[in-house]
Amino acid sequence: MSGFYFSSWLGQCSLTKKNKLFATVVWAFVCSLSSLFSIGAWATQPLTLPEDIFEKDRARYLEVEKKLLTYSKRSVQHLDNDIYELAHYPLYPYLLRLKLERTMSIRTKREVKQFLEDFNGQPVSYGVRYKWLNYLAKNDYRSTFLDNYRPGMGARLTCIALNYRLKEGESEQAILSEVDALWLHGESQPDECDPLFAKWKKAGMMTPEMVIKRIEIAAKEDNRSIISYLKRQLPGDKQYLADAWLSVTRDTSRVNRTALFPLKNASHEAEVIVWAVEKLAWRNPDLAGTVFNRYNDKNVFSPAQQHVMRRAIALSYTLDRLPQAHHWLELADVQGASEDVKLWHISHLLRTKKWQEVVNVIDSAPVSLQQEENYRYWKARALEALGQTMQATVLYKELSQERHYYGFMASAHIGEIPSLAHTPAPRDTAAIASVAKTPATMRSVEFFRLDRTTEARREWFYLLSHLPESKVTDAGILAYEWGLYDQAITSFARSGYWDDVERRFPLAFNDVFSEKSQAYSISKSLAMAIARRESSFRSDAISSVGAAGLMQLMPGTARYVAKEKVSRNTLFQVDDNVEYGVQYLRYLMDKLNNNPVLVSASYNAGWRKVLEWLPANEALPVDIWIENIPYKETRAYVKAVMAYQHIYDQQLGGNENIFPQLTRDMIPSADAVSTHPVTGTLQLAPR
Repeated sequence: MSGFYFSSWLGQCSLTKKNKLFATVVWAFVCSLSSLFSIGAWATQPLTLPEDIFEKDRARYLEVEKKLLTYSKRSVQHLDNDIYELAHYPLYPYLLRLKLERTMSIRTKREVKQFLEDFNGQPVSYGVRYKWLNYLAKNDYRSTFLDNYRPGMGARLTCIALNYRLKEGESEQAILSEVDALWLHGESQPDECDPLFAKWKKAGMMTPEMVIKRIEIAAKEDNRSIISYLKRQLPGDKQYLADAWLSVTRDTSRVNRTALFPLKNASHEAEVIVWAVEKLAWRNPDLAGTVFNRYNDKNVFSPAQQHVMRRAIALSYTLDRLPQAHHWLELADVQGASEDVKLWHISHLLRTKKWQEVVNVIDSAPVSLQQEENYRYWKARALEALGQTMQATVLYKELSQERHYYGFMASAHIGEIPSLAHTPAPRDTAAIASVAKTPATMRSVEFFRLDRTTEARREWFYLLSHLPESKVTDAGILAYEWGLYDQAITSFARSGYWDDVERRFPLAFNDVFSEKSQAYSISKSLAMAIARRESSFRSDAISSVGAAGLMQLMPGTARYVAKEKVSRNTLFQVDDNVEYGVQYLRYLMDKLNNNPVLVSASYNAGWRKVLEWLPANEALPVDIWIENIPYKETRAYVKAVMAYQHIYDQQLGGNENIFPQLTRDMIPSADAVSTHPVTGTLQLAPR
């Protein structure tokens, strides 16, 4: 088979004699493309994709693609001219890939090799090597397989490669040394690994230590079935360790059974105890504490293991707002502990209004942590509560110059308007035009035009990872001007240019948000803040749990507020998604007494869960309540949405500034909350 490969990154051609004349003509045309990508065509159209210069080629591409997908293998062989006619089109490499996949055989190994070399690391090549290796393994083409194999191709292909290398006469000792990594896995490995494991075991490399390590991995991955097999590989005096793991993975409270832990192999038994105590702590911290103290008194645990268990017990008590929290937080908050232990220690002290202890705990933190915005804010709050107003004001003043939730809260405490510190990224026309002409950019745009957004973003991410660092911001500006808002946000995040507020917080779909927010009497800045946090204005976004679209709605939620069936595809339509998202915000506002903090928390975690988080019997200041939200994701979410809401209010030319109100508001206690018997609306007792 003849082959002509246009490398879109390197500008290199691999030609056969048969196609040299044709390729020369195509190459001359390809090299003339630069004239098509003038600055006027690609870099000056605000909020729209560039001028469409490939409309006819795109239609032809879809025709050829369909042929490659539907024609018989024999007929595909005759599509060379159809493919080569599109050598100038950005998505040409994807046609080459399709043909390779349809015709892949040992006879096409030169073409496959050339393709993998030309497009090495590019999205178009993803998965091709894997398919090629599987074909070669299936047909036992040993030498070609080894020529094409690369590390990191998965356990099955790795084992095939190692077996082939043994057959090729490589040193058994060297190859078996690579088996350790395959062995230390929580799941059963592919059958292709069995001959290696047999040789590995025969060579004396399956030591009790290696078996115990695998038992631990399997237990922690909740794969008990393999533990019974591994137990038989242990000498009799160590098989009880497998039994201990089996017992605690079935029920963590069994860690309290002293018979399971005779301390004959204390270090291995400690691993079982630590894992079980950490898990047990979240449902029964009292029992977890008892077990911890029993074995800690016998010096069974390392300092790192002590930190793990103390953290779990302390945080369990803290999240459940139990009186034992104070004692365990003091035990857990020591040098070497996780940072979240100190954060929860501070949060607990804030909730219990132990202001001097808040200052003491912050002052005991490493200097690097003390410089973080949350530590500075809470020190200022504590100093203010202790009457040390001047010191507090100095900290507030410093924070008020920074653009984040804590900076905005600090501004409100001293009566200043929060600073956005907006500094637009310089617009270098030539640099932006250069980015617009890169093959990855052109491929990304073409995929966006074809509404193949997954492929489009894959190409954009590839672009960002291969652009010089100095040009990533230019890519962000380009994406913003083309209306690819999520790509703009991604690009600015990658470049670290944080101060271009207008481009990082675009007024995307402005008219839609205006219409829907007005219709349901919802703050437009809040609705846009939620969309920015949820999807970065990616209309086709979908989460791991099925939330879809711009405002990340579950189909069930949309159905509930719309009172009609709503498909997931409907939620990918901007107009519909914003309609249902704003309607849901209205529902939450009505239910939660128009409290934006409770509403944003409910949008993320569900309003029933948020009601569980209300303080038990005494109202809390908003900022202290937010800091004590049990879910890390929701804590961060609420802070972000509040900050984004202010940014969007400023972007929209408003004067809403919710932060002064946030410094005054209280989150009601559960005792002060009742539910209207008809509407189900949250009602607050008078304060």
